[in-house]
Amino acid sequence: MVDAQGNLIGMVRVSAEGGLWSGEIDLSGSAPSIVSLFTRFEQLVNGQMLSLVDAVETEISQLGAQFLVADEEALPVEDLQIYPAQREVSFRTT
Repeated sequence: MVDAQGNLIGMVRVSAEGGLWSGEIDLSGSAPSIVSLFTRFEQLVNGQMLSLVDAVETEISQLGAQFLVADEEALPVEDLQIYPAQREVSFRTT
């Protein structure tokens, strides 16, 4: 998975179910700013500070995330959720 500039967000191993992709993510090659963004997201969700989640979700959507499938074109991603502590990811493709 990469951002709009082609920078690595994370390596994923996912499966699709009803239009929702979910699975594992490896953030070890990601920029510290990406890890920090999703760590903040995870802390807000886990702390049930839902009024603050919207602002972070806006930042996440501005990444322009794309799911790169082997030998296929990049698929635009929506509703990207990454939980670094659990190494979990979910998203929808458009």
